[in-house]
Order: sequence, then structure tokens, then C-alpha cells
Amino acid sequence: MHLPRTSAPPHLLEEKVLAKLSLAAFPAATQTYPRKQDWLVVNALAGIAQSLYKFAFDLRVLQSPPIGEWAEPFGAKQVGSSAMPFKRNPINAEKIDSLARFVATLPRVMWDNAAHSLLERTLDDSANRRAVLPEAFLATDELLRVATRIVQDLRVNEAQIERNMRAYGPFAATERLLMAVTKAGANRQDMHEVIREHSLAAWAALNAGEPNPLAEALQRDARITRHVSVETARELLHAEAYVGDAPQRARALANTALAL
Repeated sequence: MHLPRTSAPPHLLEEKVLAKLSLAAFPAATQTYPRKQDWLVVNALAGIAQSLYKFAFDLRVLQSPPIGEWAEPFGAKQVGSSAMPFKRNPINAEKIDSLARFVATLPRVMWDNAAHSLLERTLDDSANRRAVLPEAFLATDELLRVATRIVQDLRVNEAQIERNMRAYGPFAATERLLMAVTKAGANRQDMHEVIREHSLAAWAALNAGEPNPLAEALQRDARITRHVSVETARELLHAEAYVGDAPQRARALANTALAL
């Protein structure tokens, strides 16, 4: 930025320009401002990239056919694979993970610039800063744009979520049952073994393509119903009730984000 010609002292002009940009001057600086500032900025961008990377990576797992609960937007005429017509590759999530890996490497360059700024006078950082700073911002901007598009049109397959809950939810819910029978006076290790036996049999049934028999098997086991009623066992094994107040917390967090 070129300062306008005027008779006012240079430091006053600089203060006016900084005020217009809502920037504060460094309290002490030499020929260059402290390059640690560049590291802090790029590190913040890398932090954004890290969060978006994890979101996109989780989405790719949840979009995989064996799970199939989430999916990124997919156009009616969009081609998912040039070789396999049936595929719907998560190309936007893959793009996010690719760019995020690049942004993650940039703080190291800024770290070296700050650490090697001998007596705050060297300018051997000037060449890489011309590339790193704009590319860090441009890449992060693209990450945010793509992530926004995904979130706005994210596809959630509720039917598949319900199928996964029926298949795998009872395994998680057995912890509630184990706690309940233990509180009722049962030996924890004995009950752990009972549940383990039925769980292994249930996994075998699932692998054979059968429905999960775990809940019914535990409700019929006298070693369990000796301590809790069949109705209580059935209620405890409903995985939908195992999430606690997670739905309320998730909605509250979403509302907070939307209010920003």
C-alpha cells in the first residue's frame, strides 16, 4: 500500500491507514514486522483445514456402501466414475482432503521464516511468503466453499440409519443391560461372559445375512431375567435410548453455529 503524499509525520499516516483497515500496529518492530505473525495466521488457516479434512474424511466413510448413511450432493447427470458407472465417488470430500493436506504443510514454512529471522533483519523469507500467504488463503477459501456446498445439500439416508441401528445398535446397548443387572446384585464378570457369548453368536448370525438375534436371546436367558424383568431388558436393549441427551446437545450446537 502506498501512503498519500502529505506533510504529516509518517507514523501518523500509518496509524490512520491501519485504523481504516481495523488493524493494530506492532508495539515494537524493526525493518520487518515479527514473522511469527505469519505463522499464527497460516496456522489458523491450517486449523480450519484440519477440521474440514476430518469432516470430509468422516463423510467418505459414512458414504461408503456398507454404511451408506450420508452422501454428498450428486447431480442427476453427474458421472461418479469414468470406468464404473455404478459408482458415486465423493469427489467434493476428496477435493477437501486433498487441499487440506496442502494447507497443513504451510505452517512449517512460516515457522522457519520466524525462527530464522536473524535479528529481525533477514529478508530470505520474502520469496516464499509471496507464494505461501496467498495460496494458504486461496486454498482455505476453496475448502470453505466446497464444504458449504456439501453441507447445504447433504443427503442423509434415514432408512439406512435405521437398518444400521437394528443391526448393530443392540451391541452398544448391552452396556446398559450389564450395568442394570450388576446394580440388581448380579456378578459383573459372570454377566459380562453371558453377554459376550450371546454377542459372538449374534455376530455370526449377522455375517450369515440373518437379523441380529442378540436382544431376543438376552431377554430369554434366565441368567439375565433372574435379575431384571424381560420388559426391563427389552427397554434397556433399545439402542435409541442409549444416546442420552446427545440429540439436544447436537441441536444446540447447530443453532449456535447458525447464529454466528
